[in-house]
Amino acid sequence: MEEKITSIVTDDRIDEILHLNATKEELIIILNYIIMDYKKFSMTDKILLQSQKLQKLALEECIENRYVFLFLPGVKNSMDIKSQKEVRYTYEPKDGKILKEKYRNGRKTESTEVTYEQINKMLGSFNQSTGAFLSSKPNFAESRFIAPLLPQEEVSKREKVQVKGGQMQFVQQPRKNKPAFKNYTAEEISKHNKPGDVWTVLNGKVYDISLYLDYHPGGVEKLMLGAGKDCTKLFNQFHSWVNGHAFLEQDYIGNLKY
Repeated sequence: MEEKITSIVTDDRIDEILHLNATKEELIIILNYIIMDYKKFSMTDKILLQSQKLQKLALEECIENRYVFLFLPGVKNSMDIKSQKEVRYTYEPKDGKILKEKYRNGRKTESTEVTYEQINKMLGSFNQSTGAFLSSKPNFAESRFIAPLLPQEEVSKREKVQVKGGQMQFVQQPRKNKPAFKNYTAEEISKHNKPGDVWTVLNGKVYDISLYLDYHPGGVEKLMLGAGKDCTKLFNQFHSWVNGHAFLEQDYIGNLKY
């Protein structure tokens, strides 16, 4: 008999909860743990969970579904369950603990054990601090750290400018003096907002796009709109079908810290 699994799916990540002998309450604790992680890295409490039939799901209903699709504001979810995700987590309940394993591009990179008590403490701490802050800031997504969106008529034009070279040339360029890979705060990122020193955030990941200024088909001006900011919404306004991380992987320098 095939073991029951609930998978939480986005375009670049999948979280697989193995039911095993866990109770419904324990499975919901794991699900809340996953959702907390998304809230922390996306800095939003506006998360939508849907079934394959596009039905909005409550937490209790998620556990009854094989696939649950998680939607974040301004982030595309193509509801693709066939292709391999860049990041995969598995959660295996066993003897009052959860074995959590992380895979990146199919290779296991982490394996840790966590108890339900530890998760509940983390959830309680999060809800009292970051969670409370997010729920009290309904317009946080429009704060100064978020790159502004452009009028739809400007998006439709999709004007291109003359650049230094093609996209393949950009990928082949050597990366010099790459910053140390770590978690960066919004304040740290916002300081890198001038030509020659440009960082941006896309889906919670921090990229040094200084080199790309000379190669961006839309020109420097458009790219600078996301300089020192979270460009996720702006990126999806122009390139919702593009895997930005695959293209900028060499310039990935860390994650947004909250």
